[in-house]
Amino acid sequence: MDGTTAVLILILAVVAVVLGLSAMRRGRLRSLSPELKTRHAQSWTAIQARFLSEPAVAVQEADQLAVSILRDRGARMNGDRQLPGELRRARDAASTKEGQSGTEGLRKAMLEYQAIVDNAVGESMRKSPDIQRKEVAS
Repeated sequence: MDGTTAVLILILAVVAVVLGLSAMRRGRLRSLSPELKTRHAQSWTAIQARFLSEPAVAVQEADQLAVSILRDRGARMNGDRQLPGELRRARDAASTKEGQSGTEGLRKAMLEYQAIVDNAVGESMRKSPDIQRKEVAS
């Protein structure tokens, strides 16, 4: 192997590493501040309670909360093709025949939205008695 070939291989390797790191960075979401975690966990608790009496309204609110969380975490959401998978799955479940004619599709959508909330605020925070009490008191 001559010097030119070695340099070319080295340049291609560096480009591949840079592109790989860039792709990894785009897929990684940043953490939320403790204040945002608390606010989103409280909102989720209220949405879950609403699901019992108004499931369709609760799913709409869950979608809005999920979008807010994902934007706060730095997700790119330009068009349907770039939506995070969890959000796409939740919207798909809510828009199926099950979601439009009964609560089963809406329930499945809520589980997907809950995964977004848990990933952002942590399941332990979402289930925290302090979060539950604050929501009931307000």
